[in-house]
Amino acid sequence: MIRFDMWLARKLLLSRKSVGYISWSGVISIAGVAVGCFALTVSIAVLNGFEEEIQQRVIGFESDLRISGKSFDDEYRSELESILSRTDGIGSVSFYLEKKGIIMSGKERTMVRIKAVEPDRFSEIYAINGGASFFTQEGQPAVQLGRGVADRLGVGEGDSATLVSPLQNQIYLGFPAVARVTVGSVFETKVLNFDQEYCFIPLEIGQGVFGMAGNYHGVDIRLSSTASPDDVKKKVAPLLTEGFEISTWADLHQTLFSAMKMEKLGSIVVLSLIVVVASFNIVSTLIMLVMEKVKEIGILRAMGITRRRIGRIIALQGTFIGVSGLILGLGSGLSFVLVQQKWGLIKLPAAIYFVESLPVQMPPGDVFLVAAVGLLLIGSALFYPARVAGKLLPREAIQFEK
Repeated sequence: MIRFDMWLARKLLLSRKSVGYISWSGVISIAGVAVGCFALTVSIAVLNGFEEEIQQRVIGFESDLRISGKSFDDEYRSELESILSRTDGIGSVSFYLEKKGIIMSGKERTMVRIKAVEPDRFSEIYAINGGASFFTQEGQPAVQLGRGVADRLGVGEGDSATLVSPLQNQIYLGFPAVARVTVGSVFETKVLNFDQEYCFIPLEIGQGVFGMAGNYHGVDIRLSSTASPDDVKKKVAPLLTEGFEISTWADLHQTLFSAMKMEKLGSIVVLSLIVVVASFNIVSTLIMLVMEKVKEIGILRAMGITRRRIGRIIALQGTFIGVSGLILGLGSGLSFVLVQQKWGLIKLPAAIYFVESLPVQMPPGDVFLVAAVGLLLIGSALFYPARVAGKLLPREAIQFEK
């Protein structure tokens, strides 16, 4: 019975009478759904691509997990090391100090976020470009500057600079703590806040500048490749002393990624309006098809076909139009994503964006989302025409003349 209804729906849809515009209306409806699904697919893929790029750069700059809250001494450091050594999934750990300070070179000076780290563990925790050069060949302390900081100071590798902690006064002299250093390397994550704000220095130098010998602000943790940050966080959190908290990289940048998810949701809602308009075209097309085939529908009703089956036949016609547009739009969108991923045909200006070509990602879940949105909107457009066709009376329909 279902197979017969599908055959009959296709026959009524493709057979032509005098009203040729109806055929073109169906084509236009298919094209409208296709354009909407294509735009929706491409926009989601682009937003996913940029989110993935930013996420990878954030993960490279930040550790997988961070324990922080209040400063602690060497005694609690030993306790933390003991806790972390007993936890599965921990790869490397590095204790740090982090405060705002001033870096100067010649007449130029700028405010930076100084992060004092353990030099021998730096490359194990932070995956940023630029060598981990914390000491010169002469054994003098060296710093790593973000590209934005280095540009503001007008310095490069090998140049001298001075670090100042204005909040850490030497009481007996009345002057802030100062450390003279050399620029060991300049890193560039191409994430604006990182490149414009951060300066890495050796932990011992930082403890001297901040006047916090034997003290720390937290510990950065890099996990093994198979470990889940959320799972390890649940294991470690109950073992910490009150006043300390453990955060994943996603927790540290929750505002950024929440804003990106809201942007994605907004794009889905706005671009779905194209499919909504296309659904209106499907409604008008089906109504005109009912008007053209009104006598045929009357004959079918006289032969004993129920209202429900008539409505189902009309709904199958609309489904054919909508699903054809959905497959065409989704297929062309996914083809664009695959071509862009492989060849990077659309290039982006390096001076503005942090990638060379337009990044695109389309995971299976989002493919299902586009298909679900399309089917939902198409399905909602089928009820009214099916209802109109089902209400036709056999005698009136057979005698109907245009």
